Amino acid sequence: MESEAGDALSSLIRWVDPLDTAIEAANRCDLSEGPSVSLDRPAVRSVLHRCISGELDVQELPRWAGAVHMLDRVEIEEQDIELLTQFLFEASTPELFVPVTVDVCRRWIDRLE
Repeated sequence: MESEAGDALSSLIRWVDPLDTAIEAANRCDLSEGPSVSLDRPAVRSVLHRCISGELDVQELPRWAGAVHMLDRVEIEEQDIELLTQFLFEASTPELFVPVTVDVCRRWIDRLE
C-alpha cells in the first residue's frame, strides 16, 4: 500500500494520468501515513513543457498546481522551497496574479532553469 501511495502522489506530481484521476488518487493516499515524495524543478519544468506543447491542457495547470500545493506528503528541497512554493501559489490562483497561458509557462521555465 505504501508503494501504491507513493506512486499515486508521484503520478500527480508528474501529471501522467488524467488530472481528475490523479488528483483523486493522490488525495486518498495523502491521508495515509507514509514517506513523502519530492517536487523538484525538473518535474515542474516537464509539466510546463508539456503544457506548452499541447500534450497537457494549460487551462488545467491551476488545478494541478493547487492539488500539488495542498498535499501534505509532498516535500520540496530547501534550496527550491521558496521558488517552487511561489510557482504553485501563483499558478493555482491566476485570479490573484495573471491568467495561466503558454507565455506564462515559458516565463516560469526560464525562472526554473
